[in-house]
Amino acid sequence: MHKKAIETNHILEGVRYEIRGELAHRAMELERQGYEIISLNIGNPGLFGYRTPETMRLAMIENLGQSEAYCHQKGVFPAREAVVMQQQDRGVMEVTADDVFMGNGVSECIDFVLRALLNGGDEVLIPSPDYPLWSASVSLNHGTPVYYNCLPENDFQPDPDEIRSLVTPRTRGIVLINPNNPTGAVYAPEALRQINQICRQRGIFHISDEAYEYFTYGQA
Repeated sequence: MHKKAIETNHILEGVRYEIRGELAHRAMELERQGYEIISLNIGNPGLFGYRTPETMRLAMIENLGQSEAYCHQKGVFPAREAVVMQQQDRGVMEVTADDVFMGNGVSECIDFVLRALLNGGDEVLIPSPDYPLWSASVSLNHGTPVYYNCLPENDFQPDPDEIRSLVTPRTRGIVLINPNNPTGAVYAPEALRQINQICRQRGIFHISDEAYEYFTYGQA
């Protein structure tokens, strides 16, 4: 007797996430066969000596006894206050702890944002090449990813004119990954100003992924 194939949600047909998809499985298979595989598909700074700062690690140990099963729905207040101070150091003075939502890493926060913003058919502009979770999360939240190019001949910088041409009445936001994953590019201030202006003029969200903010080198 043949088992009936499990029917999955049709929305998964539009999701490609090769960090854990067919390409990754093929690479692992080749590695088992003895091939040397250079993995460029996932960012894990810990593998390269970037450990959790000792002061942070000790603070976590010290505060374990004060941990709570459930915290405030927006996140632990001292952590939200730390975000406020970080933003004030950047010159963003009007932000308060009530404006801050904490999550279990960037991945959960990406889903929070898109789940809150998107209705069926809404569009989100995403850089190409992109961190694939953005494309997957837009699709899983019933949106449509639309790609703007960050080409090597332009040092992987976004082109504000191209972005402007891609904005439609269905556009809800523009994703900027800066510093960029996977290209490593740090976006030019003038390009960022122009893209912010597009967002203000068109009434759409600037969604900023800054996970690698402190991994910059030289004059970046």
